[in-house]
Amino acid sequence: MKHISIAHIALILAMLNPITVMAALPGVVVQVSNFSSTDGTVEVSLFDSAESFFVKPYLQQSGKVDENGSYTTYFASLPAGEYAVIVIHDANDNGQLDRGFLDVGGEDYGYSNQVQTWFFRPDFDEVKFVVGDTDVVVEIDLGNP
Repeated sequence: MKHISIAHIALILAMLNPITVMAALPGVVVQVSNFSSTDGTVEVSLFDSAESFFVKPYLQQSGKVDENGSYTTYFASLPAGEYAVIVIHDANDNGQLDRGFLDVGGEDYGYSNQVQTWFFRPDFDEVKFVVGDTDVVVEIDLGNP
């Protein structure tokens, strides 16, 4: 009878478990700061192409603003490529982004690369960043126009 080494067993188990293989892929940490309130829900959308931008997120996560006015989330195991992030703070939990007159006084929102817009949405190329071999940290400061 042939003996199977521990390395062979580990390789077989890794091939049978795709989660183990995916764990080696990098991720994106999104750190959002300076929310105008701690009420409601934060929604972070990750887009993987210009075609899907503002249409269909590749991944989404939501949660609550912490007592320091911040929110951090992690998108794990992403293939290398270009991505963009949109953050929306639904402070009154009505399921939509309430924008004030001329975009002033509404709920908080922000984009990767700290892109600021007033009357139109940014292009994917303005807010995109590249995920390669290591984790990427995206910082969005909602109080810094």
